[in-house]
Amino acid sequence: MASDQAESADLLYAMRAVMVLLGSGIGLEAAMQMISRGGYGVISKDFKDALSNLQRGSKLEQELSRLSGKASSKAYSRFLNTLRTNVTSDSDLLRALEQQSEREEEERNEKLATYIEKLSGLPTILLTFGILSPILFGIVAMLPTMAPELRDNPFMDFGAIMSAAAMFGPALLFTVILMAMIGYRAHSRDPGVI
Repeated sequence: MASDQAESADLLYAMRAVMVLLGSGIGLEAAMQMISRGGYGVISKDFKDALSNLQRGSKLEQELSRLSGKASSKAYSRFLNTLRTNVTSDSDLLRALEQQSEREEEERNEKLATYIEKLSGLPTILLTFGILSPILFGIVAMLPTMAPELRDNPFMDFGAIMSAAAMFGPALLFTVILMAMIGYRAHSRDPGVI
């Protein structure tokens, strides 16, 4: 069973492809064959399975109902139910698919806007942290070399400065790890609509 995100990734494109094919006079089964040839992820695979079952004697209505029952996302299930309804009652499939594709596009735009809003400050944080931390850690690491007179200064703990300078490599490694974690967190929140 495919995940909700995997089903939703190509759903809008598959809907519109079916609409174009039906609008050009091709029947539903022929449109499903075109989609099953690939390019639409899980939907292509499902349609290919359904068409192979049709060749074994299954009915199109039953196959669409089976696919709808195992669908994870509501939008994909709605799409399959619309196709099934057209087979059973000969409804206006183009109009129904147009309404569904508009709804799907609105939902995608909302998900994308939410994702962008959540990550709006992230590039600035990554850039600032990625640029400033090597400079700041580098200055501290170079301080014993740039200002050797600090060694004789009674107000400065030169041992602490040397210890801070020795931490340059681990501090840069920590910076890289932290940046990778922030990037992974941003990637894991990807709504999968692009």
